[in-house]
Amino acid sequence: MDTGIKKTIYSTVNKHKENLISISEFIHQNPELCYEEYKAVSKLTGYLKKEGCVVKERFCGIDTSFISTHTVGNPKYHFAICAEYDALPKIGHACGHNIICTAALGAYLATKITMDKHGIEGKVSLIGTPAEEGGGGKIKIIDNGGFTGVDAAIMVHPTSGTTRIAGRCTTTHSFSIQYKGKSAHAASQPFKGINALDAANLFFNAIGFLRQQVTSDVRLSGYISEGGVATNMIPDNTKIEFSIRCLEENEMASLINRVKNCIEAASLATGCDVTIEEQKGYAARTFSETLGNICRESFEEMGEKLLPDFPDDFGSTDFGNVSQLMPTTNPYFSLNPTRVSLHTPEYEQLAISPISHIAIERSAKAMSQTIIECFTNPSLLDKAINEKKDSSEVNKRPR
Repeated sequence: MDTGIKKTIYSTVNKHKENLISISEFIHQNPELCYEEYKAVSKLTGYLKKEGCVVKERFCGIDTSFISTHTVGNPKYHFAICAEYDALPKIGHACGHNIICTAALGAYLATKITMDKHGIEGKVSLIGTPAEEGGGGKIKIIDNGGFTGVDAAIMVHPTSGTTRIAGRCTTTHSFSIQYKGKSAHAASQPFKGINALDAANLFFNAIGFLRQQVTSDVRLSGYISEGGVATNMIPDNTKIEFSIRCLEENEMASLINRVKNCIEAASLATGCDVTIEEQKGYAARTFSETLGNICRESFEEMGEKLLPDFPDDFGSTDFGNVSQLMPTTNPYFSLNPTRVSLHTPEYEQLAISPISHIAIERSAKAMSQTIIECFTNPSLLDKAINEKKDSSEVNKRPR
């Protein structure tokens, strides 16, 4: 990359750094759950407007979504930066979404200023995507056409251990299962009952055996949310919440059928009736090696040591749904050299520690460099898009 262009990116992020940190701290101190992120959106959009950006609020009809787009010239490609800002129940920003959104804000401003100053043609959007923690905000935006015409997307996420450019992550599918039996006195006439807790236990035993016959990337997990009301009563009603995760999107249908067989077998064995409610979760994340390697180089230039290649992880994200449509890259910036689990009180504190300030700054610079590199060398995005078309994914990019 031209040194003058890189200098503009760096200086722009540095200029906004203290304000980005302040916004991150505000959002961290005011955690809001999915689709309730009004304070976060107000803070982010307010800063954009102050910097002369045009902002469309309630993007795609969602109260806590927004978009700001900047275009120079007659662009060939449209690049999106995704911002997340929802928190978790009880433990706030223990997934570091305050870092995600402020790094995205910094990347957008740096890209906008660099395009203007150096006459770089392109179209870039900052898309505020609410409700990642179970609400599927990006899926709603996709369904409402919010990513139509976008050619590539980028988003950062905090982690621990070593910074990396993420590879695949899991797709998910969930079940709410209810077994209905017949109550009876557990001591005097148990033989008159139909034990719904037996059905639940049989289901989990069947799942235990199924775990031996699936590939190592599959995760089968759940819990009994209702299991009876008294020790002297045969339980006539049990409820189970259960989920499947796997890395391969095309394996999910087979796994769903196998889990259903376990559900129905327990019903048949005990004589219980069963009802099943299903919900498709987040799609598996795919990744662009081309975009990822550009981003990797940007981080390494700033002194970050990254894991090699594109490691898989076993979490899930609605950014996976975006990745099914277009080339994406998803850098993960480490806040601690040893592993600290996300979604814990310990990580909630890391997300506001001094290293989080470095994460915001370096992630903003790396994402902006990735986008500008693609705008100044469109053949890179040509390559990424062609790689996506040639892959085994069946989804098509919206145009």
